[in-house]
Amino acid sequence: MARVLLALVLVAPGVEGASLRTKKAESQLGLWRPCGNENEEIAEEGLVRFGFGSSWVEGRVPRGASCGISTFGSDPSPGIQKMCECSGQSLVNVGAQTLIKDDMGYTWSRCATEGQDCSCDSGTVRFGFMDRWVVTEQGAAHGSHVKCSTEGFGGKDPVQGQNKECFCQIPPASGSPPRAKASSVAIVLLTRRAPDLTNWLKYHLGYMGVTHVFLDVEDSPGFDANWKSLSQAHRDRVTVWRQARQGSPGDSRPQDDYTTLQNRQLVAMKRAKKEAKEMGIDWLLHIDDDELLYTPLHRPLGEVLNSVPHGFDQAYIPNIEAVYDSADVKSCFTETSTANMNRYTFQAYANGKAAVRVANDQAMPAGPHQWRTPEGLEVPSIHLDAETFGSPLWLVHFESCPFNHWEDKFWELGNTTPEKVKAIPFKFYRDSISRFQQCRTRKEAGESFLEGADEDCSQQSLKDLWSHWKTRSNPAIKTKDLMPITIPWDKIKAM
Repeated sequence: MARVLLALVLVAPGVEGASLRTKKAESQLGLWRPCGNENEEIAEEGLVRFGFGSSWVEGRVPRGASCGISTFGSDPSPGIQKMCECSGQSLVNVGAQTLIKDDMGYTWSRCATEGQDCSCDSGTVRFGFMDRWVVTEQGAAHGSHVKCSTEGFGGKDPVQGQNKECFCQIPPASGSPPRAKASSVAIVLLTRRAPDLTNWLKYHLGYMGVTHVFLDVEDSPGFDANWKSLSQAHRDRVTVWRQARQGSPGDSRPQDDYTTLQNRQLVAMKRAKKEAKEMGIDWLLHIDDDELLYTPLHRPLGEVLNSVPHGFDQAYIPNIEAVYDSADVKSCFTETSTANMNRYTFQAYANGKAAVRVANDQAMPAGPHQWRTPEGLEVPSIHLDAETFGSPLWLVHFESCPFNHWEDKFWELGNTTPEKVKAIPFKFYRDSISRFQQCRTRKEAGESFLEGADEDCSQQSLKDLWSHWKTRSNPAIKTKDLMPITIPWDKIKAM
C-alpha cells in the first residue's frame, strides 16, 4: 500500500517486516541513501523504500530483488520515474562530534538545536529539517557564532511548525587534495516574449556559473533590447537561434500551441546537444524562461553536477513552484521569495527536469524533462533529491507570472481545440484556456466587457482567477508546504 511521508508511513504488502512510523521517527532512526533505480536489481538486503519525492512504499527485501512494483506491490508515484533507497545512516562519530557526510562531498557537524547558538568556524551553517534548509552565504556568519533560529537566518523559516536544527560545514583538513574542477554546463531553452529574460540570463550566466546558453528565440519583439542590455562577456556565452512562428489561417495565434511546443523543444535539445559536444561541454539541460536553477547552498551549478558519481549520465532535478504575494507582482524573479514544495498542489508539471552528460552519445531527448536511448531505455540516472539533506539543486518554476504575461499566454493558448484542452492534465491550464476562449468569443461577437464584480471577462475577475491559483490565497497551498528561496538579486542585477 502506498504511503505519503508527510503523513503516516504505510509499508507495502508482500514484503517482510511491515512497520508504521512517522517521518520524524524516520529521521531519528536513520538516513536513506539511493541503492537502485526503477527496474534495477537491489544489491543488498534489508529495509528499502520505493518511490520518489514524498511518496514511498517500504519493506524488508532480499538481496537481488527488483526495484519495482513487482516487489513492493503498488505504485506510489504513478507516471513518475522512481528509485529505491536503502536504510542506513551516513554518520561518523569523532570524539564528541557527530558528523554527516553528504553525497555531494561536504562534511557537516550538528552544532545546535533550534533556539541555541551554533559555533561554526567556517561560517557556513544550514538551518532546517530533513530536506528543507536555508543556508548562510559561505563565511557570512557573524564571527564564529550564529543563532539557530529564524531570526538568525533573516526571518526565514524553511519548515514552519517543525522543530529544526543547525549543521556547520567542516572545512577540508589541512593537506586534503583540492576539490575537482567544476563541470562545464550548458542550458537550452525556447523563449517567446519572456517577461524578464535579462535577469534570467544574468542569474544563470553570472551567478550560477552556467558555461553557455543556447537560446531559441520565437516571436519576441523586445528581444533585441534585452540582448543589448547584457555585457559583451555574457553575450559571448550565448548562442542565439531565431525561429519564425506560423499562426493559423486568419488567426495570428499558433494553433494547439500547448501540444506542438514539445516538438520544437525536442528539435532545439538535439541541436544543442550536438553543438555542446563540439564545444566540449560536460552537461546539458533544458529549462524554460520562467524557471531558475536554485542551489540552497549557493554553489555554482557546475560544482553540483561535478559531484554526480561516475556511471550516472542523467541527473534528475526536482522542481518547486513559486508562490506570489498578489496579482500586482511585476518582477516575478526578484519580488518572489517563497516556493511551494508540495508537488500534489502544483499547477503545472511535478516531475522535474534532467541534466545529461553530453558525452553519452546514446542519450536523446524524450520530451523536455528527460533523456533516453533511441530504444526508449532509461539512461543511467540519479535523483538529486535523494541526497542526505535533500536536493542540492532545485528548479524553481515561476509559472504564468506576471499577471499580464498570463493574459497573453492563455489568450494565445485559446487557439486550442476542445479535445486537446480536455487532454491537458493541469486544471489551472484548462480553467485559464476556457476563460479566455469564452472572452474571445464574446469580444468577436461585439460584446463589451463590463467592470462589474460578476463580469467574468473584466480585469478584476481575471485577476481573481489568477490569484486563486498563483498566490497564498489558493486554499490548496498550506503554510507548512512553503519554503523560502534566497537569491541576492541586488548583487545579480548589478552585474
